Amino acid sequence: MNKTHSKKSLLFTQTLPALKERSAYFSLNAVKQTLAAAEIELSDDTFREYMSEAMATGVVCDAGRGWYSRHEKPVGLDPQPVAKIIRDVKKAFPLLDFCCWSTAQFNPFAQHLIAQPTIFLYAESDALDTVAETLKKNGWDAWANPGKAEAERYVRPGDKTVILRPAISKQPEAKDHVAPIEKTLVDLMIEAQKLQLIDVPEAQRIIDTALGSGLIQLTVLFGYAETKREIIESGEITH
Repeated sequence: MNKTHSKKSLLFTQTLPALKERSAYFSLNAVKQTLAAAEIELSDDTFREYMSEAMATGVVCDAGRGWYSRHEKPVGLDPQPVAKIIRDVKKAFPLLDFCCWSTAQFNPFAQHLIAQPTIFLYAESDALDTVAETLKKNGWDAWANPGKAEAERYVRPGDKTVILRPAISKQPEAKDHVAPIEKTLVDLMIEAQKLQLIDVPEAQRIIDTALGSGLIQLTVLFGYAETKREIIESGEITH
C-alpha cells in the first residue's frame, strides 16, 4: 500500500468514523483539524476527492456544503397535521404561494406531548389579512401576524388556531405547501421566544432531538436562520 492510499485508508477507517462517533454532525474544518492533529497531510485537491468519495460510498452523508453527518435518512415531518389547512387555503386561493407547519408535527421529538397545537402559515405579507379573514369565515381561529401582546391576550392554542406570518424570499423551499424541517426548526425557536406558545427550553430540546434523529441540511438551516435574524434586526418584520 502506497502512502497516498494509506492516508486515504486512515481517513476512511479512523478519522471519519471517530468524528461520526463523537458527533452526529461535523464540519469540513473539523475533518481538516483532525487530520492535522494526526499529522496526515493531503493536498486540497486530494482532500476534496477523498471527501467526495466518502459521501458517494456512504462513509459519511452530505449535510450541506461544508457539513457532514453520520445520519443517512432525512428527518421527516408528518404532513397530516397541516393537511386540512392546506386544502382549505388551496380551495380559497388556488394561486397563492404559501407554506405551513404545526407544532403538532414536533410531537415525535418533544419531551411532553403538544396536546393543543398551533399552525403557522407563511405567505406574502399583502395577502395575510385577506387569507385570515377567509379562514375565519371557514371556522379557523386565524390571526394575521399578531405581536406578543396581542397573542398573549387573544391567541389560544388549539386544532383550529392559525397564525399567519409574512414569508421571506430566501426561505427554504416547501413541498406541496408543507414547510421543510430546516425552516420549521428556525421558526419554532423564533415563535417560542416571541409568543411563548411553547417553552424555549422545550423548543431547544425538540431541535436537539430532531438533529439527533436523522439527516438535516445544516447549510439550509443556518442560512435561513441568518437571513431571518438580519430581517428581524432590520425591523422589516416584527417576529
